[in-house]
Amino acid sequence: MARQFTRLANIQYVANSAGSIYSNPASTKTYIKSLILFNGNTSAETVKLYNVPDSTGSVGTAGVSNQFAEIVLGAAETLMFDMPYPVTLLDENDSIQAVTTTASKVTVQLLGDIDS
Repeated sequence: MARQFTRLANIQYVANSAGSIYSNPASTKTYIKSLILFNGNTSAETVKLYNVPDSTGSVGTAGVSNQFAEIVLGAAETLMFDMPYPVTLLDENDSIQAVTTTASKVTVQLLGDIDS
């Protein structure tokens, strides 16, 4: 049976310092398939995305070694970032993190599936 990818979290702003936009809950496996990004600013914004493993059970820290995308969004641009295969979060507090140039200008929504 094919996976049904749905909204994993509400739309949220991306901060101007790296932070979690989705943390894997306990006792689950999460598949991240797509992200919808929207730049509400009047100028371009750069968004960096990270796949961060947990750090001894807590949310880990984003860094160059776990960055998987850097996207420049023009003013008022929307982008559906669709991955050819899902990013899989296995452990509690594995996370997808993001950072952008200006806080509270870029929104993001994640689409995927959860196995409990």
